[in-house]
Amino acid sequence: MGLAGVTLIGLAVRAIPVALADFPLNDGGLFLAMVRAVEMDWMLPVSVHWNGTQLPFTYPPLAFYLVGLANTGLGVDLPTLFRLVPLVASSLVVPAVYLLARSLLRSDVGGLAAGLAYGVATGSFIWLVQGGGVTRAPGMLLAVLTLWQVISLVRTPTVGRAAATGALAGLTILTHPAAALFTAMSAVVIWIFEGRTTRALVLSGAALGVATLVAAPWALAVIQHHGLEGLLDVQNNGPDPRSTFISLVAGRITGNQFMDPLALFGLGMAILSLLRRQFLLPIWFLAAAFLAWQYAMVPLGLLIGVATVDLFVLRDRRMRGADQPDAPAEAGPAKWGLRIGLSLLAFMLLVEAGAAGLAVLSPQSPLHALGPERRQAMAWIEANLQEDARFAVVSGDSWAVDPDSEWFPLLAQRVSVATVQGSEWLGGPAFRAQLTAHSELQDCVEAGTATCIGEWLTDWPADFVFIPKGHRHGPNSLPDCCADLRADLRADPGFTPVYDDQGATMFRVNGRGSPDQGSSITVAPGPS
Repeated sequence: MGLAGVTLIGLAVRAIPVALADFPLNDGGLFLAMVRAVEMDWMLPVSVHWNGTQLPFTYPPLAFYLVGLANTGLGVDLPTLFRLVPLVASSLVVPAVYLLARSLLRSDVGGLAAGLAYGVATGSFIWLVQGGGVTRAPGMLLAVLTLWQVISLVRTPTVGRAAATGALAGLTILTHPAAALFTAMSAVVIWIFEGRTTRALVLSGAALGVATLVAAPWALAVIQHHGLEGLLDVQNNGPDPRSTFISLVAGRITGNQFMDPLALFGLGMAILSLLRRQFLLPIWFLAAAFLAWQYAMVPLGLLIGVATVDLFVLRDRRMRGADQPDAPAEAGPAKWGLRIGLSLLAFMLLVEAGAAGLAVLSPQSPLHALGPERRQAMAWIEANLQEDARFAVVSGDSWAVDPDSEWFPLLAQRVSVATVQGSEWLGGPAFRAQLTAHSELQDCVEAGTATCIGEWLTDWPADFVFIPKGHRHGPNSLPDCCADLRADLRADPGFTPVYDDQGATMFRVNGRGSPDQGSSITVAPGPS
């Protein structure tokens, strides 16, 4: 299987959830608003209007400009671009990992194995193909290409490689903040174990200078408008270190919802590498895991590449032994060891590929899009309710996999009181407050009572309650997330239904909102 085949396999497993949806997967509403802000006059915006406030526009803007140019220049609508750009960019990371692994391992077969392992690991793409992957996926692509050049730079330092490394690193900084952090961390680890020569150090410094020059215009503009804290005071919305540690211990690291033999094998290779006193990949994997799982999939793929190289070295030794009449008797066991090793690796990759293809069937997966009925309900709000209306969007989901909360401010053009996305750019207190608001509101789904909603509203006032309907996370999810809560709100005199259709039910909080307009709304017929 060549590079084209490996890339096609990676593309195929990524294309399944995208093809099954007619809207960007999971998130991306805030980023779409940022693209529209860029398109206003193509100058770097100082702020972006989002969810009733002005967010400082301090996010790296390169992907927004590229998507905006495709939107206006090619006429491709933004929702389509928010589906296709993440898919294409995340698929191109597969051959980029091949290039990185081939360079690091000095083996074409090791590079192919690493690319294949990365390509079929669910964790390598589950966050990249979503709507928010419009920045994540290009950021990951640029990060891996940068590290590919870093390997060449530290091993054979030249001015040309320093320039290429710096340019790619600067573009990474301009695309995604976490990808830039992953690049910097990985480059340091690579330099420690692969470089450490004076010339490599000097030219690495030159590469850093080039990266700084590339990113400087944007960084200086942000500092001018928002101060240095505009670049630095952004809250981490990545994984909890405790859950990362638990997942590592349990061997649940690739995002496989069924069984995870590839993860266990990769962890075994990490331990074997430590015993061999080969520290680069184990340390790199561990550091990347605590940043985010999608980054840890890169060194994990490299560890699978190392295992493949070992197996082919064993094959070559056996073949050389077979050509010698006085070969030792261990040639037979080595032959069976090779067959078992290759068969086991092929089985694990097949299981991982199958799990990646079926990931969209899991209700726990974020590979689901906001359905047309829910989008229609949000459009109805924009057309019928007062502009200053504030909503409590109740779904029962955690904030990172709650497309109703993320897309509501954009599609309904009304404030969603508990939406978390965007608050990380407003400082630590605001971000933590939104996490609390969202978590406590979603707890009301389990409680199933109007009393819970009423108590929440005393701390977080809203005029309306929005409750989505339908199989929100694929055909295997519940047909109704919130039937008990919806029924209790109907029976409570403190809430009046104003909309009820296939996509959602909405209630006005009595005593709030616009009584005149609210009382004139016809309740749409539909399932309760």
